[in-house]
Amino acid sequence: MKQLSFETKFGASLCSLYVLWGVVYLFNAYFNNFIPTINIEKELLDPLQEGYLLGTDIYGRSMLGMLSAGVLHSLVFAIVTASSSAIIGVCAGGIMALGRSKIATLIEGIANSIYIFPTVLIAIMIMSLWEGGILTLWVTLVGVGWPGYARIARGEFLRIKTMPYVESARAIGVSPFRLFFKTMLPAVMPVIIVQLVLGLSGVIMSESTLGFLGLGTSEYSWGELLAMAKDVILEAPHIVVLTSLTMAGIILGLNLLGDGLRDALDPRSTGVK
Repeated sequence: MKQLSFETKFGASLCSLYVLWGVVYLFNAYFNNFIPTINIEKELLDPLQEGYLLGTDIYGRSMLGMLSAGVLHSLVFAIVTASSSAIIGVCAGGIMALGRSKIATLIEGIANSIYIFPTVLIAIMIMSLWEGGILTLWVTLVGVGWPGYARIARGEFLRIKTMPYVESARAIGVSPFRLFFKTMLPAVMPVIIVQLVLGLSGVIMSESTLGFLGLGTSEYSWGELLAMAKDVILEAPHIVVLTSLTMAGIILGLNLLGDGLRDALDPRSTGVK
């Protein structure tokens, strides 16, 4: 593995701060009942007014509390969704690359059909047709997310299956199950991990976009917070600014970390950009 670059370390540090932020909020919410509550009398307060460090939103809820809850919500949802997409995609990619049945052809056709349409467009259509909810949103984003992982995994499996050590394992009679999970999958995982890190930012952006369009599933969604803030942007610009900066920070951190890991883990990377 190549030495990690400054951008990678900076991205990892930024992501670590967000994870720490979410954990601290979870601890305070559970033990100290630090949960944003509606208080109309305190609506649209500017930062540092009346004891509110970052001000309040249109319902008088603490912006610090709302952003903290949004960090926890976005990270947990993104990790669960991206991991689910990766697991399905790797299995599908393995079947497409190594299988010779009609199932492999069918999976490849489904993946290609989903891949050609914009992810957010499909998500908007599904969320509009079915009753919204966190489970529906998860199924929707996993359903449109796994083909990307499947295409990458398929290419890696096709490359690896011709390697000498794979041919040797096959020649000595290693079972297909063991060959896949013990020999080939570990070689594919570095590329999948890179795609997973980059995929986290995509999930966060998609979830926020749906929230902004009124198709979100949580009041703590940054998208819903921005949708609410656009109506009072002149009276309380701090809501838009703080929410946008919070989103930009985690997206920047994930992208820097993902790009750095690609250079460090991808065996085909030369480290030259």
